[in-house]
Amino acid sequence: MQYFIKTLGCQMNHSDSERIAQVLEQCGFILAPSIAEADFCIINTCSVRQKSEDKAYGLMTQHRRDFPKSKIAVTGCMVRQTGDRDSSRDPLLQHDMIDLVFRIEDTARLPKLLESHFPQHDFTKFETAFGSGTIENYFKIVPKVENKAQVFVPIMQGCDKFCTYCIVPYTRGREISRPMDEVLSECETLVDRGAKEITLLGQNVNSYTDGGNAGAKRCFAELLLAIDALHEKGLSRIRFMSAHPQDFTDDVIMALRKMKTACPYVHLPVQHGADTMLRKMNRNYEIREYEDIIKRIRKSIPDCTIATDIIVGFPGETDSEFKELCAFAKRMAFDFSFTAIFSPRKNTPAARMKSEFIDMETKKKRFHIFDALIKKMAFKKRQQYVGKTLEILVESSEKQPDGLYRNTGRSREFFETWFVSGRSYQGRLVMVDITEASGYVLTGKVKEGDLRKGLKVV
Repeated sequence: MQYFIKTLGCQMNHSDSERIAQVLEQCGFILAPSIAEADFCIINTCSVRQKSEDKAYGLMTQHRRDFPKSKIAVTGCMVRQTGDRDSSRDPLLQHDMIDLVFRIEDTARLPKLLESHFPQHDFTKFETAFGSGTIENYFKIVPKVENKAQVFVPIMQGCDKFCTYCIVPYTRGREISRPMDEVLSECETLVDRGAKEITLLGQNVNSYTDGGNAGAKRCFAELLLAIDALHEKGLSRIRFMSAHPQDFTDDVIMALRKMKTACPYVHLPVQHGADTMLRKMNRNYEIREYEDIIKRIRKSIPDCTIATDIIVGFPGETDSEFKELCAFAKRMAFDFSFTAIFSPRKNTPAARMKSEFIDMETKKKRFHIFDALIKKMAFKKRQQYVGKTLEILVESSEKQPDGLYRNTGRSREFFETWFVSGRSYQGRLVMVDITEASGYVLTGKVKEGDLRKGLKVV
């Protein structure tokens, strides 16, 4: 039997798909070369925006139409209850093209769920190591890593913040943290296998506790410092996402300052620049508090780049509040902003604010104004890196018609960087002299004589 996983959404979904792949391959399934050749297709869904759900439905409908014999399973943020039509009342199963659904924490139960759908397949060879499929056992599934140099490690699941626009607490559940020794063990294994960059994942990483024990203190800074010790084994970079301003404490900032593997890049979603909007979003902090955090970060890590998330056009957003947002962004001088137009999610408090919904034309206009503002600041700052040398971890390398390779990667500051050379450097750390900044992208050339990490540049 051949399988194919289509992953939609964030890095957490990507990490989840790696664990699903491991379970399927232990069951004797093999990865199909393409979705067209799959006997079993899994759609790992995102429900952050309506557009994401629409994309998933469109993909499933098309796949069923084109390949009617292929089984379709759905997982991720759109799923409420694991099972098929005989064992689950999940609303998704009202759609004929879907054969079964499973919550991510039930991944270990997948072999049992598949038995009736693939009676010709021998599941007896599957030696379970995951017990009944609880959330703790889900984390213990060793992922099938696609890119050994850059890996994702979930440290927690769920969220307790209940922002009014967000569906995550209802789909992912409440916060549950992994035991620290379990996280460290997975990180060490991945580094032994060649990981140079680890990204720690969670809906709110800085509320991490050691195993989520009742009354346990938050210890994200302690976790960072413990993983940093893997620098001696070859780990070069640690990143994390996402963080919440309410829990971004000084001990985390101090840890980032001390760590050998820390990257001068912090992604700290603020969502808006007006306190009135933050209250309606249930963000539980004020703009002055957010600005103070950024000030402390930049004082401790002067070259740190700052990224954020912004929602434009939230219900009730006035022209005055939008101007506050723009003024706030100018003060912060963000290097990146992942900006989205508000999209109501069914069953969230914000979706019930219909009387305050803003028309799409106004939302789009504000989005373009804000996006242009961010780009102007971000592009200007990138020009300052022309003439400097940055360490690039190469993520992809494409051979060009002239025989040369276009290598693409990111600096420690998270700047996308391209350079052309006579060979592929995929998965390698390379020092690159920056020669040009165009939009968000930096271009350069390999620094002559670079012997970094044992890599001789030719």
